[in-house]
Amino acid sequence: MVMARQRTAAQYTYRDFMKDMAKGKFFPVYLFLGDEDWLIAQGIKALKAALLADADTSWNFSESQGKEANCEEIAAFLATLPIFGGRKAAVLRDVDRLSPTELESLIPLMENMPDYAHLIMTAESADRRTKWYRTVEGCGQVVAVGQLDPQGAAAWVMERSGQLGLKMSPKSARYLVSQVGISLNQLDKELEKLACYKDENSPEVTLEDIDLLAVKSRDVADNTIFRFTDAVAEGNEQLAVGLLNELLSSGREPLSILAMIARQFRIIAFAWEAFQAGMSSADIGRELGIPPFAVERALAQGRRLGGDCVRGALAAAAQADREIKSGFLQPAAALELLVIRLTRTLPRLARST
Repeated sequence: MVMARQRTAAQYTYRDFMKDMAKGKFFPVYLFLGDEDWLIAQGIKALKAALLADADTSWNFSESQGKEANCEEIAAFLATLPIFGGRKAAVLRDVDRLSPTELESLIPLMENMPDYAHLIMTAESADRRTKWYRTVEGCGQVVAVGQLDPQGAAAWVMERSGQLGLKMSPKSARYLVSQVGISLNQLDKELEKLACYKDENSPEVTLEDIDLLAVKSRDVADNTIFRFTDAVAEGNEQLAVGLLNELLSSGREPLSILAMIARQFRIIAFAWEAFQAGMSSADIGRELGIPPFAVERALAQGRRLGGDCVRGALAAAAQADREIKSGFLQPAAALELLVIRLTRTLPRLARST
């Protein structure tokens, strides 16, 4: 096992991390930085398996989460000798939820990490100007695990499908990404489903197989909802109706679409009011369980519409729900009427506030 302390000047990617793992080259400190949860989970799993024997995980392994973590306890755990010899590892997730003071309490540990100890941290984002971050860079390795672009996700699909015994053409890989989105966690689930469906005599995945089995990504639908609420805010009735028809043609139930519309306006309402109350974008995202780009779009929509308009949109969605469930209107007609109400009323309200 090679202990590595010299970091490379260029960005250290997940692929670099796996290459070093294959060589038995390990760092005393790791920071998985980014929002691709599948890669982070696989990286931690690989490190745990490589560093600790199964019998050691009960004694020589600890895991803590964000604000629930006690950095002094983690430092004390790693500073004590492993039980029955071997190595020790501590995982500290969501360190971006800790204060700078709490993070700085880890610096003495990282600067004097025992040879048997490894500190593994995760964060969606980090301030690279802080002493803590510079210490991580100097003592260990920052592993970039941001979401892949569609091209990168398709390449990953090709590689992962081979590991599962599937044959995937570049065209099929790109098509799967277009239908499922770029979340590796969701793509992995769909590939495992395809692996169960196919057999060793017919391992090639066709477009028809993907259409039959793959669940269309919520990301795709959410993007349509973003565009829908943009169109509503602009008073663009034609575009909003077109996007509504796009959602209807995807096979989603009208009540499901109505729930998505209402959800987006609730996100806008919460994000805008929380931001005005002084909550940071990062905390808003964690509270709502949505990525940073979704927070920024919600804030932009809230800024454009204002609180009264968003509350009016939620009231109109509730009215459409009553009209559908009471049988007063057919679902598709109720949704079209909702679009008309929103695009013709909300922009006018926004201009008057």
